[in-house]
Amino acid sequence: VLAVEAIRSNQAAIDLLRSDEDSADALAQLRDLVSEVDEYVRSVGFRLVEGFDITSPTAIERPATILGRLHAALTTDASEAKRRADKTAAAMRLRVPMEHREAFDDLLAEARLVYPFRDERGLYSDISAFGLLRLAELEAGDRLVANGSLHDVDHIFETNVDELRSLLSGSSQLSADDLADRAAARQAVVSDGAPRHLGPPPPPPPPVDELPPPLARVMSCIGFAIDGVLGQMEEPTGDLSSVIGIAGNPGVYEGKVHLVHSIDDLFSLEAGDVLVTASTGEAFNAMMHLVGAIVTDHGSFSSHACIVAREGGFPAVVGCVDATARLVQGQKVRVDGAKGEVLIL
Repeated sequence: VLAVEAIRSNQAAIDLLRSDEDSADALAQLRDLVSEVDEYVRSVGFRLVEGFDITSPTAIERPATILGRLHAALTTDASEAKRRADKTAAAMRLRVPMEHREAFDDLLAEARLVYPFRDERGLYSDISAFGLLRLAELEAGDRLVANGSLHDVDHIFETNVDELRSLLSGSSQLSADDLADRAAARQAVVSDGAPRHLGPPPPPPPPVDELPPPLARVMSCIGFAIDGVLGQMEEPTGDLSSVIGIAGNPGVYEGKVHLVHSIDDLFSLEAGDVLVTASTGEAFNAMMHLVGAIVTDHGSFSSHACIVAREGGFPAVVGCVDATARLVQGQKVRVDGAKGEVLIL
């Protein structure tokens, strides 16, 4: 907030943020120009951009992500999302019988108080810790590339702790070729994708009837939320002219498909594009002000894609299973967020 307010009061900073300069150069100049931005970058630069794996880049390695976040914050009215949320809550409350409205109000207040803890734990704990670990390993990788022990700095992520220690001490039996082979094998598996289940599908969760009422309520909510985040269509649905998924946020929008297979594909997103990806995460937030609609392979009504679509006020169709395989870059589509349907035009 401090960084954004400082930029708002500095026209040179605004011009720099909106310029077409190289992102690394623009961020460096912005940090020199606005001390609050420098402090912000120091506090977030070591966080992973996406996910919880040290193979994901940190924010400081992708300066365009940081610039995108600042630009989005500069142009987005955060209070508008709260107004829409309050309006939705008020409409829901009217559907609650009068004798249960006090309980509804208590539960809504509890949810609004507690839910941020979930996201903040991931933000301040997980992605920060793994990001620091990644930067430490990259430093080790640079040293090992310099002495010929690695072909590529990213191959450092193919080692375990003991192997890394022996590489750094010069006592390792692993060759640079061995680690390059490991990297190629892992990348091949990642590219093929994992099945939805390893082994048979899991059984339904046990009943909560025998738990104390407060715990039963919490466990039921957790199960409901997990289904909402991780659910998807059981199998691909639709035909040659349509892709069917789960209704994520209502609205109808026509635009061209922009496929995002990796975080770097985000940076070529253009205003009004239909974002089509396997799933979205925190890294996408920096570019959401450009999106006309979202379509995903995975996720359901509580997935990140649905939440940001509701906050941003654009349609979303999620959990389509294979939208990224069936839709083509640049293709024009009509996204109907209420029907959960994507029509190929």
